[in-house]
Amino acid sequence: MGLFFLIIIFLHYIRRKLANSKKNVPISRFKCLDGHVVRSKGELIIDNYLHLNGIRHIYEKTININGKPIKYDWYLPEGKLYIEYWGYHGKEYEARKKEKMRLYEKANLRLVSIENEIFDDIYKKLREMLGKYFNLTNSRMVSKYCPNCGVSLDGRFKEQSEPMDI
Repeated sequence: MGLFFLIIIFLHYIRRKLANSKKNVPISRFKCLDGHVVRSKGELIIDNYLHLNGIRHIYEKTININGKPIKYDWYLPEGKLYIEYWGYHGKEYEARKKEKMRLYEKANLRLVSIENEIFDDIYKKLREMLGKYFNLTNSRMVSKYCPNCGVSLDGRFKEQSEPMDI
């Protein structure tokens, strides 16, 4: 009977340890407005930008370039354009990045490379980068939309040119 209780206590201890360890695991999957599930907050911002601008895009599929399979981040069929977001660092990652860029160039594929540095003004810089390939004048990003539900704010929150009297 004593051995039985020791086993129960041990199993309870293991279960609590496993439950606590899962709480500290960082989130590595983020659901976008269009239903895509991406791996980082950077990818979430980029994917939502594409969606809100009405740019049809395919997320993370594998293509073969000269017999070498590579997984792209996004493919934009209307512009025949690939987007790669280089959100990590490290020797192996940098080597893979160089190889992928070489393969894109060798196959004469159009590529937009996005580095973390553009996140200081991401929407302006994405507009500049993608404006070369797409008409972004009818973009939903021009108007203000609720970030939670996507409903138009109807100009209710326009910037004030003069301070309001209180």
